[in-house]
Amino acid sequence: MRFILILPPDLFSFEYRKLPYLASDPASIMSLQQETNGPLPQADAAEPKKKLLYLAVCDPDLEVTGATVRMGAFVKHLAGFYDVSLVHMTGSGYRVDPEVESRFLSPELYRKADRLLRNTRFDYLLADYGLAAVYGRILASRHRIPLIYCSMNVEYRMYLEQSRYDFRRALLTPYVYWAERSACRAARLVVAISENDRREYEKWIPGEKIEVVPQGFEPELSHPHYEPSPDARPVVLFVGNFRSEHNRQAARKIVRDILGPVAQARVDVKFQLVGASPPEDLKGPNVECPGFVDDLAPYFRRANLVIAPMPFAHGMATKIICGLAFGKTVLTTPEGAGAIPRRYRQLVVAPLDQFASKILELLSTRPPVDASQFELISEDFGWPSLISRLCQRIEHSCGK
Repeated sequence: MRFILILPPDLFSFEYRKLPYLASDPASIMSLQQETNGPLPQADAAEPKKKLLYLAVCDPDLEVTGATVRMGAFVKHLAGFYDVSLVHMTGSGYRVDPEVESRFLSPELYRKADRLLRNTRFDYLLADYGLAAVYGRILASRHRIPLIYCSMNVEYRMYLEQSRYDFRRALLTPYVYWAERSACRAARLVVAISENDRREYEKWIPGEKIEVVPQGFEPELSHPHYEPSPDARPVVLFVGNFRSEHNRQAARKIVRDILGPVAQARVDVKFQLVGASPPEDLKGPNVECPGFVDDLAPYFRRANLVIAPMPFAHGMATKIICGLAFGKTVLTTPEGAGAIPRRYRQLVVAPLDQFASKILELLSTRPPVDASQFELISEDFGWPSLISRLCQRIEHSCGK
């Protein structure tokens, strides 16, 4: 069997100036800087910011998956505490394809990061999202810099699950397992997305090396402080990138099994399935599939109910956290809820075979917007709070 290594696309860089990322000269790596938006990890705010090199195999500017949304938030908010330089690949990675396979060994990504580390003194190296671990481990050892490994989920387990639908994932699983385990062992600090993931990593490393930072949201953008839509037609919302198998399965479950009984009782109901690359078979008189949208906020605000009928899931579902932030009642499966605490009134967990009846019940009994627990949700999942705590942990675990 022959394996062909396909060289990756060009690397891009972005400059942060309290604005969305702005494309810069692809040949340069720009520093991400921002005025301090909170107390620095170091006690003396007059001291220069420490330097952090952020290494990723995905593009934080393409917020089309939960992983890239999380990555973009990390880069943005870490730049409030550190002088952050970002090196990453274009694209965000879904199913295994030549572009994704090229990330398993990219000489160009390694050379750019290595050049930065040789020419600039960095205090920390953060390797984000799975296979960045390979580069992070080598570079941290070569340049004797503390490594922070940031995980979106337990990668090798995700590959095992996805191998049921894409056999190439099975071929790559041993490599991913090795990369992830070796990075965890080499890192001074491992950032997990949930307590469930922490327990998995504790099979490899001591628990004191692990910090849990759940999926988050921007409280200034995602909040329940708005007037509900005057439109009386009930809207049930599902969001997700349909290149991901679990989102495709969930959407087909909605159309084939859930929509019919609900529409029979509520003929005016509309199911909105929003996300990139929707399958062609997601059709029906009560279904709307707008595809990829630049801004999900109007869809969350308009919805009466957010659903996540996930047959399986990894990490922590962004759609659920965002639904709670917008004050929506969110109906999901035990698999979809995962490690999200069950203490939020808006979060309703039920098995798939009860979804139709639950949707009808919740449309009749729950308000379209519930702001009663927003302060609690912001403290648990707001990015400013989460990243501030992470920076304190970085200084405790990695500071010199």
